[in-house]
Order: sequence, then structure tokens, then C-alpha cells
Amino acid sequence: MKIKGIIVVICVVVLGIAAYFIFRPHEPVSVIPQEFAQVPEKPKLVAEFTAKYHLRSMSGFDRIVPKGFTSANTTGARSIYSVAFSPVDASLIASINRNGTINLWDRDNTEAPVKVLRHPEIFASIGFSPDGKLLVSARWKLVLWDVATGKKVNTLDTAFNEFAFAPDGKLLATIPDGVKLWDIQDPKKITEVATLPFNKAHEVKSGACAVGISPDGKWIAVGRTNGIVNVWDLQTEQLVKTLETSLYQMDYLKFSPNNTYMVAGGLERDMYIHHGEKGYIMWELPSWQRKGEVLRGHVENMAISPDGKLCAHANHISPLFGSGVELWDIGSGAPITFIDPLETRDVAFSHDGRLLATGSKDGVIRVWELTPQQLEGVTIPADVVRILYLHPEGKIPPPNITNKIDKTIRAVQDFYSDEMERHGFGRKTFTYETDENGKAKVYLVQENQTIYPDFSNDIWLAVWDDTSDISFDDYPLHITNASRKFLFPTKKGFKGNISSFYTIGFTHGKLVHAYTKNLKRKPLAHILRNAFSLPYLPFEHKPNALSTRLKRLFNRVNNMMPWGNGYAKLTRCEAAWLDKNRFFNPNQPFFDKRPQIEMTISNEDSSDTRLFKFAITDEDGIHQAQLFVPIDMESQRWRKKFHDCQELNGKKKASAVFRITDPRIEAVMFQMIDIHGNIAQREFTIVTKSKEPSKDP
Repeated sequence: MKIKGIIVVICVVVLGIAAYFIFRPHEPVSVIPQEFAQVPEKPKLVAEFTAKYHLRSMSGFDRIVPKGFTSANTTGARSIYSVAFSPVDASLIASINRNGTINLWDRDNTEAPVKVLRHPEIFASIGFSPDGKLLVSARWKLVLWDVATGKKVNTLDTAFNEFAFAPDGKLLATIPDGVKLWDIQDPKKITEVATLPFNKAHEVKSGACAVGISPDGKWIAVGRTNGIVNVWDLQTEQLVKTLETSLYQMDYLKFSPNNTYMVAGGLERDMYIHHGEKGYIMWELPSWQRKGEVLRGHVENMAISPDGKLCAHANHISPLFGSGVELWDIGSGAPITFIDPLETRDVAFSHDGRLLATGSKDGVIRVWELTPQQLEGVTIPADVVRILYLHPEGKIPPPNITNKIDKTIRAVQDFYSDEMERHGFGRKTFTYETDENGKAKVYLVQENQTIYPDFSNDIWLAVWDDTSDISFDDYPLHITNASRKFLFPTKKGFKGNISSFYTIGFTHGKLVHAYTKNLKRKPLAHILRNAFSLPYLPFEHKPNALSTRLKRLFNRVNNMMPWGNGYAKLTRCEAAWLDKNRFFNPNQPFFDKRPQIEMTISNEDSSDTRLFKFAITDEDGIHQAQLFVPIDMESQRWRKKFHDCQELNGKKKASAVFRITDPRIEAVMFQMIDIHGNIAQREFTIVTKSKEPSKDP
């Protein structure tokens, strides 16, 4: 009887709990219309210009070949090498292609150029004088053109295609066999006024290749082929600063218009014979201290906005080398927006800073209008989770969906805080974007809208109704702009019996998605693992024969109980990774020095155990190293699972050793995070050594 009584009591308690969760009052449905934020847009393409080049085409069609050019000269002839806005008229744009054809364009007339000029050499660059009356083209010859008439005014001998105007337009600096200053107040009668001497200590085997004059007219700086930057006082012609860089040859040297920074960019010396990768280095003025550097890919040229707050750089190699145009906050390096992958050689701001002109390898000059949000990008908080709600056409958003999202993401925040605290890192967690009321800011994306959201930076969590018949891919989302990668050049692609590939770096933006049914603490915490670059965990739903109502009850109770945390629970290794993750440490600097990763293998003993030793160098300081091994031994180059991690405590040079006992493993992936939250990874494949031919006795 006692046993029966206990069973009855248990049944009553269980049924009581079930009745509570099933029949308890639910959150009241709000009758107040929900407010959604408007999605941030990408820069708007407002004009395109395509010149009709009079050159023999590679396909064999007959064209007029200019005097001095042959068909051999015309490879890539359409490629735009330089673009420039008039400093006084934003509707006037100049461009020059590979073979020296100069076009002046009216932004409101895309049919044909206003004027067509010709520079006598290939690979030239162009620029306007400060008053906009002169246009200069330079490469071996420097030609001054009258903008109003299109006529040639004068010609100087020069070497590289770099030149610089003094801010008052009275002086022009060139770099033939030194740094020459010319008085051009009368462009028809140019006179040389000074030649600046090089620093004797660095004069051996180094010529000038880039020049810039500060906007206040105080300094003139010259970049050298040995990586040295010399800075003179322009008034006294005295050398005041010598700066050393790792750049082999500089393509440009610029001062920001607000006289806050100086930027030099070009070929990185260590990588010169390995793909000739390019980057840039910044100094803060007037202290001349290094502000930051990016030596990660083919940064071909750079432009700084007129207010000196924004910077745009152009790449023209493949997407994995970061091709396209990126806009960022020049002070912190925080990304603001990214223009779709275009093999772009040059970029320029209009004098009011609202427009960008880009010149691409396809021979097209494009003009982009920046949004107010992008122009004010420095005021937008970086490294936050932002939320999209995907709205199917013809449906009304579920009531209280914004409140549900806010409530759930707060719970996920608390979950990560609890996990970080459990591992001894304090209550550190990610942040998400909120509105003026402190609630989650939710952006609405409609099924057939023509506005494409900008996923250039931050984490975007896309939520859509699981009852919709359309797929995630049917929404107008440029998902290729999220989770973008770029390649750090690597000195050695093959070493011994190890084939090593490029080191891959990651941009700071990611796009992850969830159904409305996943808006619970545990599933959403699991989904955000990928956003924070934590090791992949499969998300499996176990079959359940319970009725729909009981299953819903079971899931709800399970999600509320302590054991419900187990699925997304963090390991010590993962918590240590998040301790330096950008989204758990907002407002970090975004500059990223190039990491170097090399691997060697040795046998630990006579068994199958091998030691995988990684030599790592990163001037930013290495926080943690992780190793991943294949899931499937048949296709080892693809999916990999987490193997082990090591904390390296901010060392700039370190080694990490991992033991692997499975002799079938022939490919591994190494991943690291530095103390600023920059992430890089590299894959290695073990190549079987060819056997030497046997020798007959």
C-alpha cells in the first residue's frame, strides 16, 4: 500500500507540473505595432564609365593601335590604373588605363568622356592640382595638362609615377634621381628650386619611389626602395626624421588631410619574391609613432577622406587576397563597409567625401555614393551582434517577436557569462545592438526587397519564421560579404614532406541564422558558437515518440533545468578563446600584423605517436593555438574536428607541440588567436616521400 501511495503522489506531482506548464498564462500578446529598424545599405552605385579603347584586342578584332604600341603592349590594356576626382568639382572624374589613355568624365554623362588625352608611357598615374586647373600624368615623363582645354602645358623628366603638390599649388615634387622641387606658378615656365639630399647612412642601393607633402606644407616625405622613409622640413630643407619599414618598394606615401597620420604602402620586403604581396604602415603625427599596419594582401592603393576620418583601400587580386574596396575608420582600423569583390587598382574620394570612384581591371570606372551611416561609421559601436528578422511576403510578423528575440538573447548573454565565470574569466560576455529603449534592435528584411543589407562587419544573426515555405537563400542577402577570408602570404609553400598552404585570416563580420523555433537559450547559444569561431559541434535532434504537446513540455523543462546547459557548455579551452575574442572585448584595435606558422613532424618513440610542432610568430602576441584533425579519413582535406589547444600567454614567438596517435591522419588544420582577437588558420598536408630507387648489390 505504501508503494502504491508513493506512486500516486509521484503521478500527481508530475501531472501538476505538466498542467502548470501547459495551462499557465502565457505572455500577453502586444497590440502595439512592432517597430523594426531599417537595414544598413551597401554603398549605392550611381555611375559607370567604360572607355572605348583604341587598341588591338587580344581576341583578334581589328582596332587602331596608337603610335609606339604593338599588340604585345595591349595585354590588360583596359585595366584602369588610376582615378581622381577634381578637388573643386565632384562631377569631374579623371581616369588613366594601362596604356596611358586619359579620360575626363562628366559624372552625369556615362556615354562618352568629355576629353581624351594620351600619356606617352604605360603604367602611369594621374592627379589634379589643388585648384583643379591642372591634371598631371606621370611615368618616366611627367606631363601637365590644362583641364579646361585638354591641351598639354609642359613636360618634365621623372622616374616613378609618384608626385606631390604643395597645398598652395605653387610647388611640385618629383623623384627622378633624388627629390626635386619645382616652382609651377607659371606652368609654362617651370623652374627647379631645390634638390633634397638623401640620408647618407641609407643611400646605398636605394632610390626614391614615393613622395608626399603634408597638408599644412610643413613636411615632405620620401619612400625609398630599401624600406626607409625620409622626412624633411619643407621650409628649411633639413632632414628631421628617418623611419624604417619592411617595405621593399613603396607605391604611395600619403598624409591624411587633417594632418593626423602618414601612410606608406607597397611591396613587403620578406614577401617580395613570394607573390609580391603589398600592405601599408601608418604613423601618428607629430610623434611619428607607429599607429598600425596591415601586411596581409595585395593593397594596391589607398585614399583618405577629406575629413581625415575614413580610409579606403583597393585590391586587385583574387577574392581570397581581399580584392575589392574596403572602407574603415583610419583611427582604429575598424571596418565600416566593403564593396563587392572587384579587381580594383585605385580608389578616390570626392572633395565632399560623399562619393568614391574606383578603377578596376575590367576597364570600368565606377562611382559609389556612401550612406550617412557609413560616413558616420566611426560613431557606430564595433564588434556587436546585430539581428535581422526575415519577413516572408504576404505574412504578418508574429506578435511580440522583437520582445522574444530580446528576451532570448539576454538569456544567451547570461549563459555565456555563467560559463566564462565558471572557468575563472569573470562574467564576460558578448554585446548586441540595442535601441534607444535598451532593447534588442531588430532589422527587418523583406522577401522581395531591393535593399541589400551590409554585412561588412560585426556578427549578424538572421532569424526567420520556420513556417515559411521559402528558404534562407531566397532572401536578397549578399551572404558572400559575410564571413569573408583573406590570405596572408607565406614564404614557403612546401617543406620536406609537408605541403603547407596559405595562412588564412578572417574578417570580423559573420552571418549566422536561426529559425524562430530556435529562439531558446540552448539552441541559440549553440548557433552563436560559429559566430565566435568556436569549434564546430554537430546539432542533432534525437527522435522522440512523445506527443507534440508533451515533447514541447519536455523541451521547455529541459531547457530551464541546469542539465540543459550541457549541450552548449564551454570547455576551458573555449572559454580561454572567448577571453580574447573581439566580441567579448569590444573596441579593440583592428590592425593586424602578419602571423607566420610553420610545422615540423617527428616520431615520439617507436610507436605510431607523432609530434606535430608549430613554430608561430605574431608581433601582436599569440594568445591561444588550436589543432584540428580530419573527421573522415577518406577526405582529409575537408571537415575537421577539434583535437587540442594550448595557451601561449601573449608571446610574440612560440612553439606549440601536439601529440597525434592515429597514423592515418595526413592533414591537419592549425588555428590561432592573438591578444587583439585576430584569428588566423593554416592547413598542412603530409606528402608521402618518394622512395629512392634501390641499388643493386
